[in-house]
This record gives sequence, C-alpha cells and structure tokens, in this order.
Amino acid sequence: MVMLLPLPVSAADNLTLIDEIVTERTHEPNKTFFNGIANEWKQRVKDYLTHGGSPEHIPEWAAIRPKTKTFQNLYSHPADGSSQGKILQRLRDHDLDICPSCGSPAVTETLDHYLPKGKYPQFSVTPANLTPMCDPCQRRKGEKTGNAAIPRFFIHPYFDTFSLAQIIQLTIDPPFTTPTFTLEPHPDLLTVEKQLVDAHLQKLQIARRYIRFFRNEHRRLLRNVTNLRAKELDVIQNIETWQKGQALPTPNSWQHLFYEAVMRNDVYLAHLVSGPLTPLP
Repeated sequence: MVMLLPLPVSAADNLTLIDEIVTERTHEPNKTFFNGIANEWKQRVKDYLTHGGSPEHIPEWAAIRPKTKTFQNLYSHPADGSSQGKILQRLRDHDLDICPSCGSPAVTETLDHYLPKGKYPQFSVTPANLTPMCDPCQRRKGEKTGNAAIPRFFIHPYFDTFSLAQIIQLTIDPPFTTPTFTLEPHPDLLTVEKQLVDAHLQKLQIARRYIRFFRNEHRRLLRNVTNLRAKELDVIQNIETWQKGQALPTPNSWQHLFYEAVMRNDVYLAHLVSGPLTPLP
C-alpha cells in the first residue's frame, strides 16, 4: 500500500457474509453446492485473514474450479438486496480521491481483487480481498500475484504495514531547467520491505507513470516560484507549506513526494530562491 486502509468490515463479518450467501441460495444445484462447501470456504477466508492475503500462503482451491463462474457471478451479478450486493455497494461508496495502490490523484471507482478472482474465485466477494484501485493500476496488475523468485508482487492496502510512513522517495537531479526524476523505495526501509515496495513499483509501472506528473508539477512550481519572487515572498516557506498540505491522507501521494523531494534538495532550493528561472508553459 502507498496508503494503509482500515478493513472495510470486521474479520467476523467476512465470515458472516459466507453464512448469509449460503442461506440465500434457495435453488438447486447451487443450494446443495454452497451448503456442501460452506465450512471449508470459511476456513479459507480465515486463512486469508491470518496471512494478510499473501499468495505465498494461500493455495488455490482446485475442487471449486468447475464452479469458478458461479463464484464470480456473486460479484458481477449480485441480486437486488443480496448480502454481498450491500457489501459491494458500501465498498464503492468511499470518499477516496487518491489510489491506495499508487498514490495518484484519481477517483477510484473500481474495486480490485487483491487475489484475482480468476485464480481465487472463493474470494470474489470477500471484503478483505476487495480494495479501491485506479484503472491504470488495475490494468497492469491483472491476474498477477507472484512467482518463485518473488512470492508476492503487490502491497496489500489493508494488511501491509511498514517501518516508515513514507515508503517511496523521489530524487530530483539537475539540470533544473529539465530535471531528471528517480523514484525508488525509501532507502531507510528494512531490506524485506524494500523488496516488496520495489516489486510493487515495478509491476504497476508506477515510476514510468509518475514521470509525466512530476514534469508537469515542475512546470507549475517554476510558474509559482516566479510569482512568489515577483512579490518578494518567502519561496522556501511557501514550498514547505505546500508539502505539508499534501501529507494527508498519505505521504506517498504524488504531490507530497514531489514537494518532499524539493525540500530535501538544498541545491534545487537555492536555484529556486535565487537562480535563473525559465518558466515553462
């Protein structure tokens, strides 16, 4: 996660939802099928919660493979008034204006299945497996989970915590008329944390997507600093204010990373305060 989210429902409610779904299956053959797998289904959700959804510890469920579409339909075609339908609507009715997976300033109207419903249909409507995600992240994530070398590719917005609040760091290098931007895991993270953050950044192609934003933010900064200097206002104080204003809801938002990088770069700050500026359109 570039933004840690609270679990949308309690652990107990993740399990209660299964009981409600099973009770609502009143027609055959689904009635018999769901009653027959209810206990194992709940155990697998318990295992998911215990292991934070890590694909390294959550096996696929071969026995339900022929019923994959049935599970997926619980998500894609919930009946009016159904238990999972109400939960799905609650999950979509959020106030986020930032993607928890990449930090981009975007309204996240879709839900991502952290463990994809193609491989793990049993978690198609498990609330702990459903997280808001922007469309670009979702397209790049697809059905990927991990491999033998990297068991887990992606940070889980509900479960993964880190030793630092800011887990990504931007570096801005000269020439400052056309700076170079480098985005990496924060250097002060623990080694195991860096490995996960690095995989997350690479698989979602976050650095490549950030660069356009950072270039445009650089242009805005030059225009704003030109105005500050014309009015003889304190450049550094204003940039620091802009940085602090972007620290919530997460210090890993694209805007905060940019202004934190500016404030950390004494050479760049000196250039902004007294160097020659060529504001770009």
